[in-house]
Amino acid sequence: MRTLNDFRLDETLASMPQEQIVAVGLVAIGLAVHRSTWNVIGYPVTIVHEIGHALAALVAGYRLHGITVNNDMSGATNFAGKGTFRVLWTLWWGYPAPAVAGAGLMWAVSEGWAQVALWVLVVGLTLTFLLSRSWHTVGVVVATGAFLGLVAWYGEAWVQNAVVFAFAWLLIVGSVRGWWAVTRSHLTRRGVHRSDAYMLGRRSRVLPGVFWLFTFLVVIAVCSWYGVTTVLTAAELSP
Repeated sequence: MRTLNDFRLDETLASMPQEQIVAVGLVAIGLAVHRSTWNVIGYPVTIVHEIGHALAALVAGYRLHGITVNNDMSGATNFAGKGTFRVLWTLWWGYPAPAVAGAGLMWAVSEGWAQVALWVLVVGLTLTFLLSRSWHTVGVVVATGAFLGLVAWYGEAWVQNAVVFAFAWLLIVGSVRGWWAVTRSHLTRRGVHRSDAYMLGRRSRVLPGVFWLFTFLVVIAVCSWYGVTTVLTAAELSP
């Protein structure tokens, strides 16, 4: 009987050539930063954002009604339930989710678990597919899941490592972009009523939206720092 350890790869991030680590990282970050490419590859970040809400809702004991990813890269997770603390918990886990997932993928590729991480992502996307409430959501989820599944099934170890590594940076950089977008919304007051931080402030009645933005930032910053230090260590670039 095969165990989970049988799926652990001998190759890790540290076994990749230094030039490949730097190249894949820079390309992934560049694609996530550039507006044109972001408008194409940024949808998985929205998916993970909504999965964060969905998982938090399940932990809180809520019933999920569906997940939607829109053309403008916004999204929504519909759930039913009561309780102020549980609502706050569910609302909070949107913006930090991509950064936390990205840090988790960074750890996985550093420890030889890239293939397992790919299958975990595929399973998560399959469950998201069942909750999809629009054709656009279905298309984005299926395309992302199919790509990751093909890499997990057919890709060689170095390909799996490179894809997981790149996807980790997509999520981390995407979380930073998402945080800045919602912060700018609060500064300009444009669309602020749709902000998770605004809704958290309204629900808590005591802690304003800026407090919740700060909590998002702390988690995203920690995950980003973990990603940077992991790369520096693996590429032997740390002083």
